[in-house]
Amino acid sequence: MRFFLLSCLLGAILFAQERPKIALVLSGGGARGGAHVGVLKVLEENCIPVDMIIGTSMGSFMGGLYAAGETPDELQKMLVKTDWHSYIKADFDREKIPMQRKRLEYTYQGKLGFGINAENELVLPTGVLKREPLLLKFDELTSNVADIQDFDHLSIPFRAVATDIKNGDRVVLKSGSLAKAIYASSAIPGGLQPINIDGIDLIDGGISDNIPIDVAREMGADIIIAVDVSENFSKTLDVNSYLVVMGQLVDILMRKNANESLKLLSDKDILIIPKLKEYSGLDVAKYSNIIEAGYEAALKSEKKLQPLSLSKKEYAKYRQKYRRKHHSKKPIIDAVVIDNQTYLSDEIIKRHIRQKVGMPFNDKVLREDILNLYNLTVFDGISYDIVKKNGKNILYITTKPSWNNHGDVLFSISLDDNFKGHSSYSLKAGYMMYGINSLGAEWRTDVEIGKRQHYATEFYQPLDYMQMFYLRPFLSYESMTYIVPTNSLGNQELKSRGYGGGVGLGANLTDTFRVELSLEAYQDKSDVAILNYSEKFNARQLKMHFLYDSLDNYNFPNSGALGELKLKKDAKVWGSDYDYEQFYGSIQKPLTYKDNTFIFNAKLGMTNIKSQITNQVTVYDKFELGGMFNLSGYPLYTFAGNNVAFASMMYRYRIKNGGFFGSLGVPLYAGATLESGSVWADGEHLQSSDLKSSGSVFLAADTPLGAFYFTYGRANSKHESFYLYLGEKF
Repeated sequence: MRFFLLSCLLGAILFAQERPKIALVLSGGGARGGAHVGVLKVLEENCIPVDMIIGTSMGSFMGGLYAAGETPDELQKMLVKTDWHSYIKADFDREKIPMQRKRLEYTYQGKLGFGINAENELVLPTGVLKREPLLLKFDELTSNVADIQDFDHLSIPFRAVATDIKNGDRVVLKSGSLAKAIYASSAIPGGLQPINIDGIDLIDGGISDNIPIDVAREMGADIIIAVDVSENFSKTLDVNSYLVVMGQLVDILMRKNANESLKLLSDKDILIIPKLKEYSGLDVAKYSNIIEAGYEAALKSEKKLQPLSLSKKEYAKYRQKYRRKHHSKKPIIDAVVIDNQTYLSDEIIKRHIRQKVGMPFNDKVLREDILNLYNLTVFDGISYDIVKKNGKNILYITTKPSWNNHGDVLFSISLDDNFKGHSSYSLKAGYMMYGINSLGAEWRTDVEIGKRQHYATEFYQPLDYMQMFYLRPFLSYESMTYIVPTNSLGNQELKSRGYGGGVGLGANLTDTFRVELSLEAYQDKSDVAILNYSEKFNARQLKMHFLYDSLDNYNFPNSGALGELKLKKDAKVWGSDYDYEQFYGSIQKPLTYKDNTFIFNAKLGMTNIKSQITNQVTVYDKFELGGMFNLSGYPLYTFAGNNVAFASMMYRYRIKNGGFFGSLGVPLYAGATLESGSVWADGEHLQSSDLKSSGSVFLAADTPLGAFYFTYGRANSKHESFYLYLGEKF
């Protein structure tokens, strides 16, 4: 019996010695790396074993998942079916961020601004694209090997190549979290944010070694199958944006070090270069074609590959050893420990984590909870680890502060011109101070000059650990000049100034719905020079405000909805010079099919005056029509009254997609609107004959400075306007 076992052992050793060790080296190239899947298909069809995999960037993604047990068919399905724009993105999921952050976007719609870090320094973000959504996706895709820390213990030994951003050195990752290793290897500089592993800030491995052939040699490879999907850099490049410069820089670095690595291949090694000239690294919508290109390229190398083929029997033994998919066990969690480096209370983080002590680990739910926490916009990253200590499984959750942890300095610019004598501008600057206390209090100050002079400050104080209830005291000053058309005197200037403050008590019932009750007191003054009119009035208002906002994009929405309901009461018994009640409601609903979007807008405002006094309604509570998309054929402020009804339908066609870089990629649009509405005075009823109709056609772009529009509006032969607009949303 001993002799038999010894013979089997010697036979296995001899078999292993007879067969050369084959390494698969997969290069980076963004979406072009989908071609690796086609190559893997051909290798399996020809019964070619792979003893080790070394990957860079997209090569580490495909190679890492294959080493973890995924099949080429599973990889293809994952690449083709996944909506990668949901994971590779420049912004947070807007519909999921807190209402307080959405409210900030109502004022600052562009991307201009600086952050203030934990050291109170002015800083910029370290990457255009967010880290956490993609990292959590990698974590999901590698969850079956979550309990494997040594990459030699994967189905196939694996290495991922990344780059130390501080010195440019190559870093070979061979242990730890497979998801983090894949992310580090794929973090395109200037695009995806770097990730820190073992104290080193890492970015895309293609910068230092895009085809890591020597790593395969160091691991003992006898024969190397290298797949090169690197992009060639353009020598006739039109350098016209930051993105173009960064893309060209990355392509140059990757191509040049790839060429150096290819010199290390010997005559017995095999190089496969798929034909991918028509595909870029961002063509995720073309994965099917890219995979097919990889398959065709590998087929052309079949003659070189066939000497490496095993018999079906031998390959079956190989698959039994190397292709068995591992499934990690779900341990019982005995304790949850929070390592929180942000200003938020640990209790806030605990309240967002649904993992129960004494229950099996639920990684799917934890990923959802981490993403919800991340969308609070407070964290640079949130990681987790399960550590066995004294026989107990402890779930550690570690948070790191965002790059703008202590605040934001924001800017916004607005320009408009109707080419008929009306032009205006607005410059805004704001300072947001975060982390005033552990409940997440914030202090906001805004300054605006231009068509409106506005100065405001408010303190936002959450009252509970889930940040549902809040208190909001505020002060403001505003000065505005309105150009009001009259029948007998032509256009007249109405100057209005007001100052005051109040306090709001509200509740963020969900990420999309807020309700607030506020008490406000202010004084306003109105002047009309030609009429020698100047009066001051005191206002004392009670307001109820309901806000629903689930839009995916505030300027150019494709999904969600925006609805608002305001109820106001101003009474003489409270010391006010006014006495009225007011209702206002509005709704915006986009519907999108591919590049076509229809947006329905409607608003209705009504005022019930209780006492007939000289100035029945404060000028700030007057409803106005006129201006772009608000009866576009008429100038701004053409119609003003205490009651309003308005509806419009916009059609918008997306000419150019912004891609993964959002508005930094400057999406372009064309469209048209149909609009109808009217204002009317107290005691009157809206008649269909009173409705004014208008329409517009426009070109638009979602720029880093905000929405850009060039619009022609027309009501009839006597009323038409052109608009050039940059800045705030209409």
